[in-house]
Amino acid sequence: MTNLHTTISRVTVFRDAARVTRIGKTKLEIGPQRIMVSGITSHAQADSFRVKGRGPAKLSSIDVQSKTEVFEPSADIRPIYDELKEMEKKRISIQDEIEFQRARLLQINNMVSEFSNHFGMVYAANEGDLKALSEMDKKSTKLASEIQQEIRRLNEELANLDDTMKVLRDNIGRIKSERRTVSTYTVDVSLEVSSPSEVELELTYQTQGASWTPRYDVNLLPDKATLRRIALVSNRTEEEWSNIDLTISTATARPVDAIEGRPFFITAYDPALVEKPSAKMARRPRPSMAPAGAGVVAPPAPPPEIDEEFADATETVSGIAIYELPKKMTIPFDSEQHPVTLIEEVLGSSTVHYWYAEEMAEVVAQDEVVNNDNVILPGKMKVFSDGDYIGETSVSQISPREEFKIGTRLAYDVKAEKKLVNREMEKAGVLRGKLRRSYSYRLEIQNFSKRKIEIDVLDRIPHSLSTEIEVKIDWEKLAAVKYELGVVEWHREIGSEEKKTINYDYEVLWEKGVNISPPLP
Repeated sequence: MTNLHTTISRVTVFRDAARVTRIGKTKLEIGPQRIMVSGITSHAQADSFRVKGRGPAKLSSIDVQSKTEVFEPSADIRPIYDELKEMEKKRISIQDEIEFQRARLLQINNMVSEFSNHFGMVYAANEGDLKALSEMDKKSTKLASEIQQEIRRLNEELANLDDTMKVLRDNIGRIKSERRTVSTYTVDVSLEVSSPSEVELELTYQTQGASWTPRYDVNLLPDKATLRRIALVSNRTEEEWSNIDLTISTATARPVDAIEGRPFFITAYDPALVEKPSAKMARRPRPSMAPAGAGVVAPPAPPPEIDEEFADATETVSGIAIYELPKKMTIPFDSEQHPVTLIEEVLGSSTVHYWYAEEMAEVVAQDEVVNNDNVILPGKMKVFSDGDYIGETSVSQISPREEFKIGTRLAYDVKAEKKLVNREMEKAGVLRGKLRRSYSYRLEIQNFSKRKIEIDVLDRIPHSLSTEIEVKIDWEKLAAVKYELGVVEWHREIGSEEKKTINYDYEVLWEKGVNISPPLP
């Protein structure tokens, strides 16, 4: 039997596991041989071991065995145990003495109380002397004081003893913690060697305790976006990955089920009115503005940027992506997450602007980005606009070639304003008992940027849910791309330094005596 020393040479990290490859070489003589590979982490899956190799030999069998070793502490804790037992006996003795002294003090107090009550009757019969009472009080007070001092001394001794015993117990716990049980796997490989030669074995297995979490940096530029993919790799396998070939895979090791269809039974019921929540735009931190540099003397040419090497990315079945790192990597066994830069890619992007006139005082900008051929897994994404930090967000899974929006930010180069041009109120009688209120609004959008922009403009008008209230508006004159339940949407293209306006009118009619809730503007 030959004990083969192997080293980890290649690791493929999945999202919730890893596939590890060990390689070792040894010289073998002709005939049947047994090779033992030991010290493999207990996180490995016993049914995942595979063996292949190179050399004039045939593989006969593979046997995987679990081995448990107990490592005893070097320090001897027996003397500490003996000392602790003696102190426990002493503690019990002190507690008994304290109880005895307390009983004495109670007995003296009872005796003094009983003597005082009896002396009162004796003195009333003119048969007692006050000197006896005074002498009794003096002696009892002195004795009680001595007992209380003894109780305090015993309590102090007990507290010091408890502190010493705590130190001994801590020492025992520390020494016991050095005692550890380690479980590992040993692989027994049987070979039939045809000629004396050096044989190389490659042992592969899958292990738990490893994972990686995606992180992204996206830089939004005019007409494009650069996306940097980063993997935060965790190695908790109890094995060191030193100077290895590292591969990151978006695959997962957990089983996946195809769920069968089931009937969906429904029945009639009286639906309750459900209030739809209103959508609100989330505001992002304001990006910093680059200072103007007109008239400044050109600085000397900067040194060249440091070149970065990125992984080779390939897409496999079902959109799974594999990233092979170009250089050897070291991921230690610890509780940390180790960042590994995968690739940086250029994505197609276009900037769109958005303004909801009713609730937004400022225009926001977003970028519509089209993903490339590799899936973007759910994770956190730091967003930059032309190198300026915007903020951090979380993205859900984005499939290859899917479009998504990112980088919501204030557009300082686009100004928008909603103005009430006219408001009129007609009293009852003119319209046969009805009231009418008419409104005229103007939406002004001005583009101060150096490029043409596209903007989605939204506003709202009242929408009546009552037959006693009527809202009138000329939808054809409105020329909106979409309107639903009073929410109107326009799409405009505005050139550089250009200003565009949107004008619309509507009127509200209602019966006299009807209260409109909420009130009209």
